[in-house]
Amino acid sequence: MGLGLKNVERLGIEQVALDQRKGSPKQLFFLWWSANMGMPPFLVGLLGPILGLGLIPSVIGVVVGNLLASTLLASTASVSTGYGLAQMPLVRRIFGRRGNYLPAGLNAISSLGWYIVNTTVGGEAISTVAHLPLLPSYVIMIAVQLGIVYLGHDVIHRFERVMAYFQAAMFLALTASAISHLSNAKLAHAAVSGFSYGPFLIFLAAVASYSFSWAPYASDYGRYLPADASRRRVFINTFAGSFLACTWTELVGAMAGALGLGNDSTIAIVKTLMGGYAILAELAIIGGTATANALNSYTSTMSLLSLDLPFLRPYAAAALAVVGGVLAYASSSHLLTLYNNFLLFISYWIAPWIGIVLVGAWKGRLSRASVEVVEGSALVAFVAALVVIVPFMDTSIYEGPIAKAMNGGDISYYLGLVVAAVVYALLNRSTERAPVTVSA
Repeated sequence: MGLGLKNVERLGIEQVALDQRKGSPKQLFFLWWSANMGMPPFLVGLLGPILGLGLIPSVIGVVVGNLLASTLLASTASVSTGYGLAQMPLVRRIFGRRGNYLPAGLNAISSLGWYIVNTTVGGEAISTVAHLPLLPSYVIMIAVQLGIVYLGHDVIHRFERVMAYFQAAMFLALTASAISHLSNAKLAHAAVSGFSYGPFLIFLAAVASYSFSWAPYASDYGRYLPADASRRRVFINTFAGSFLACTWTELVGAMAGALGLGNDSTIAIVKTLMGGYAILAELAIIGGTATANALNSYTSTMSLLSLDLPFLRPYAAAALAVVGGVLAYASSSHLLTLYNNFLLFISYWIAPWIGIVLVGAWKGRLSRASVEVVEGSALVAFVAALVVIVPFMDTSIYEGPIAKAMNGGDISYYLGLVVAAVVYALLNRSTERAPVTVSA
């Protein structure tokens, strides 16, 4: 089947009709694997040694952080399965139609922002590989991403499945090279030394927050699944794809950091590791940019439309992809650093949102037929959690007094999730929990 105009996804944020439901939970494994088999999680892994952690503490942080975060992502995907709705339109049943404007707006900004940052990396990689000036390199990167997100849901899944194998092959080569360099460098001492609880908590938070930041995207890529699709299998496939890909790429990043490459650019790191075969890793950077940005751009569109803006999905997706690409090209390295720091700062909203969504699902709120204009209890819990975690934050923009007292240790993500969940549950403690049918 070709990829002509007949393949363009016509639906916006409307509920998918039962006769249009298709696919199986297995496709979610390839989607989350492919989206995370790229340089962003690699750079997260690099952070451990940059903070002064040895390789073994960095490995522990990667594994523990991804176990926690992938469980949260998979749980969000699982409880959101069967409704035929993208994630932000679905949680209107918890926050209310207009009450949902706040998380939907934050998610639109966040997902478009990561699209801009990733496009910059991908455009520079194309320029390096093809020996082209930056402008045509960005045009190529934008055009590829634009075509994928314009065509929509089905094409995104096909693309991610194909790229899963390509990205895995590229990272196999990068992994073998990193191990070889470590062996030659005789870094046995560095592998076991370098531990401090403050930097470890910062690293653990970075690992976890990267992975669970996909949670507001969760049901965007499962909304076409049959109504009776197994929630257990949705959980397993989402967890496995996210955990395995993030853990692998972050461990390779940690090895690169142990080699002392933390202060180099992404392109310089892969050139050091791969030598004459650096083009393979550079192709992986390009591929990883496209696989992650297919999701960033599509979800940004879903979130934008959840603000009740009167646009058709394909045109809104195309406009966002072009605007994001232009902003990426126009941004200097200084502006990108500032924007990257801003995106990390606003990501604190995601953990409280997850807590509220999981409790709301347990209470049966996602099964409600009607949607309130504003659901006060969800917004109160959301804002309360954000206020509580401020003293615990540790970012380049702001460091809270408690985080400072903990040597920079950041526990705000975990605290935000718990506070939001508890407050929301208490405000709805009189609500009877509706039964949820889970297929085998």
